[in-house]
Amino acid sequence: MRDGLTGNPFPGLWIVVRNVGGNREIEVQAHVDSGTERSLLDGQVGMALGLDLSMGNIQLFRSATGAELVSRLHRVVLAHDSLGVNELMIAFSETRLTRNLLGRDFFNLFQIGFRERRSKILIAAEEV
Repeated sequence: MRDGLTGNPFPGLWIVVRNVGGNREIEVQAHVDSGTERSLLDGQVGMALGLDLSMGNIQLFRSATGAELVSRLHRVVLAHDSLGVNELMIAFSETRLTRNLLGRDFFNLFQIGFRERRSKILIAAEEV
């Protein structure tokens, strides 16, 4: 997969995000990021799902440069043709993001490996 900003390859995938009621969904491109503890999606994704972001508990993120980002937690459904359907508590940013991130909370659901030299990510729906 290629990054929409730089055109460089990155470990990521397209996933469908649904509200828990299942009446709204949106497909998003997300980076697989082992450096973030919790998955973080742009708040616009949450609003497209009909979520009231202000109702979620606050989750703060801090970048490597020290910048702080405020997000709100909401339970959503993640779906992928090969990986199945899973519920996950996702952080939705209060400010615009340039990248959606699937963090280590997402990693807990799957077996994940990287082939950096080949710019490939390997994801298995069950432990191997």
